Amino acid sequence: MSIKLKFFFVLFFLALLQFVNAQKNKFSDLHLKAKYHYGFLLTEYNFFNYFTNNAIRAFDFEITKDLKGNKIWEQVYHHPSVGISFYHGSLGNDTVFGKINTIYPFISFPVIENNRFLFSIRVGAGPSYATKKFDLQNNYYNIAIASHFNIWFRTALDLTYKINNKFSVSSGTAFGHFSNANLAEPNLGLNFWTFYTGADYYLTYKTERKKDIIPNFDKKNEFVFIIAGGGKHTRRFAEQSYFAGSLSGEYKRIFGYKVGVGCGADIFYDASIPDEMQRAEISEVKEIYKLKSGFHLSQELIVGKLSLIIQEGVYVGFIDHLSNHIMYNRGIIRYKFSKHFFANMAMKTNLWILDVAEIGIGYYRN
Repeated sequence: MSIKLKFFFVLFFLALLQFVNAQKNKFSDLHLKAKYHYGFLLTEYNFFNYFTNNAIRAFDFEITKDLKGNKIWEQVYHHPSVGISFYHGSLGNDTVFGKINTIYPFISFPVIENNRFLFSIRVGAGPSYATKKFDLQNNYYNIAIASHFNIWFRTALDLTYKINNKFSVSSGTAFGHFSNANLAEPNLGLNFWTFYTGADYYLTYKTERKKDIIPNFDKKNEFVFIIAGGGKHTRRFAEQSYFAGSLSGEYKRIFGYKVGVGCGADIFYDASIPDEMQRAEISEVKEIYKLKSGFHLSQELIVGKLSLIIQEGVYVGFIDHLSNHIMYNRGIIRYKFSKHFFANMAMKTNLWILDVAEIGIGYYRN
C-alpha cells in the first residue's frame, strides 16, 4: 500500500471515530468492522489464467447500524443490519488488472442467531474504481475492464461470534463481481471469491429490539409504469456511445410484506442497431429495427421501500433483428421515494450477455 493511501486511511478513520464519538446522543447501535480477505479470481475465460499470478488479498472497513424493529419490515426480516463499506484489494495481477477501491452500501439478513453466534447473508452494490484498465498500446492484455469507474456487486455468508457487549470476531466467504455495465469496451468483467476473517467493535450504545405483533397483510394489486434510459457501447471496440431506453407497464400482485409477482409489456429503443447491422454486413437494415418489444414475468423481493426484482421476457412484435435473441432478462433495484413514484436501476441482458444499464423513474398505484 502506498504512503498516500495509508495516510488517507488514517485520516479517514480518525475523522470517523471523532464524528461518531461526537454524535453518541444521536446515533445508537453503530459498530465498526475490519476484515482481511484472501482468495482467487474465478476465471470464466481460460486466457485469464495466463495473467493471474497471485492470490487476491484485500481488506475492508465497515460502519454498520443494527436495526431494532422500528418499522414493520425490520421485524419481518428479523432485525437486519445496514451499513457502508470501503473495500481495497488486488485482482490477481497488479500489472494487468491493478487494484480495486469501492465504497458501497449493504444490508445483512440474520439467518441463525443466539446469544453468542450470528449467521447472516449480506448483499451490497455500489461504484468502484479500478487502478488499471484496457489500453490498446500500454495494457492490451486487460480485456476485462475498459474504464476506471465500474459497478461493484458483492454477496457474503458471515459467521460472527460475540465475545462481549463491545467486541466480536467474524469469518466468512464472499463472492464479488465488477464491470462497467457496457459503458465501455471491452467489458468481460471480473469475478472473484474470497475467504475472510475480522473483528467488530461497538462504537455507541445499544438499544432494545422491538418485538411487536406484526399485523396481517392484505393482499393487493399494483399497477406500474416506468420510463428509463442509458448509454451503451457496442462489442466492436468502437468509441461511439449510443442511447438506449425503454417504456414498461406492469401489473403485480403483492402477496405479503416480502413477495410480489407480476407480468408486463416492454418497448425498447436501441440507437446502435442500424450501425451494428451494417458492420455485420446484414443486407436489410431499417430504422424501425431500433425498436424491440416483448412481454415479461416478474418476481419481487420487498425490503421496506426497496425492492429487488428479476424479470424474464420474450421478444414479441418488434423482434431482435441484429442477434436474433428470443429472450431478455432484467435485474432491477427499485426504491419508492414517495406515495406514487420510485427510482429504478436495471441491468438488461440477453440471457447471460449484458446489453445495457438503465436508470429510470416510475409511477405506481395500488
